[in-house]
Amino acid sequence: MMPTHFTRSRLTTGNARLLRQRGFTLIEVLVAFAVLAIGLGALTAGIAAALRSDAKLQTKHILDRIAESRLEAAGRTTSLKNGRREGRIGRYHWQEIATVVDLRNARQQGATPGPQSQIVPIWVEIVVQAEGGLETRLAALKFAQGAAQ
Repeated sequence: MMPTHFTRSRLTTGNARLLRQRGFTLIEVLVAFAVLAIGLGALTAGIAAALRSDAKLQTKHILDRIAESRLEAAGRTTSLKNGRREGRIGRYHWQEIATVVDLRNARQQGATPGPQSQIVPIWVEIVVQAEGGLETRLAALKFAQGAAQ
């Protein structure tokens, strides 16, 4: 038989170890929360940046579609004339700038001029702007009948 004081002291030492290993200390919990907060903050910042980028890309896509549509319609819905037109489509502002191209200066010296053509080349530039300052530009050479003024 063992002495009781030895058994008691051994049990007390064993219980003390069990009590120390049973849970986390306050410092460990605080460090875990701090690491979690930093990770969640970085994740939130990344998601916010991705959403901003997606919204900007969506707006750019809309601007491109409006510019393509306006460039295609130039000379079809109204006659092409030298000058500027503008308007709004929803929250987007567009401008159409038409400039007559003078091909007489492009001819070589001494060449005999042919019969006067009734087709006039016009450089058409479309600028579409969003409210946030984002813009897109498209341009093309179009041909109009008769003398464009």
